[in-house]
Amino acid sequence: MEGAAFLGKLVSFPLTDFQCLNTFTSGVESMDKFIRGDFRLSVENHYCQAYAVKLEDEIVAIFALSFDSLDLDSDDKEELQSGFSSTSSPDVDFDYQETFYAKPRYPAMDIAYLAIQEKWRGKHIGDFLIKQIADLARRQTLAGCQFLTVEALATKEYSAVGFYERCGFAPNEVKKPYKDTLRMYMTLYSKDEVFDD
Repeated sequence: MEGAAFLGKLVSFPLTDFQCLNTFTSGVESMDKFIRGDFRLSVENHYCQAYAVKLEDEIVAIFALSFDSLDLDSDDKEELQSGFSSTSSPDVDFDYQETFYAKPRYPAMDIAYLAIQEKWRGKHIGDFLIKQIADLARRQTLAGCQFLTVEALATKEYSAVGFYERCGFAPNEVKKPYKDTLRMYMTLYSKDEVFDD
């Protein structure tokens, strides 16, 4: 399909039949191993809700979401307030700012998992899905939600950190050599409204 016109034809739906993932290949060995093993168990044990993304009859991506909380230290809060963070400053009423920045943690939705079928990588499906997930987080009415969070894969084999940075996420920690992910976060309600169409 030409250009990004096909993005509007992508359909996301809750994933209940994990058999359809038997031929799904992201091209990253650790991700594919997880897809064929613990992914289903994570959903069945209420850790996350899984979704598949189809284009016509083909699954082109999968993702999973769960509720989370985000702890921000004083440096993170200062960067957010000053606009120096790589994520946008939260759109908080002036009268609420002092209360907002005094909170020890913030409600968030976690992207527990996101993978694009290898042959579909490089076609902006990931960017499109981040926008869709952010919109879903804003529209949900079950709980408050100020941020998106993710444990971005960061291994020698593959790193998703650059992708999430391009989507507006900021690191929430210093990369640890013993950990194969980097915790990152993104503001959902920003002064800049990154995701406005």
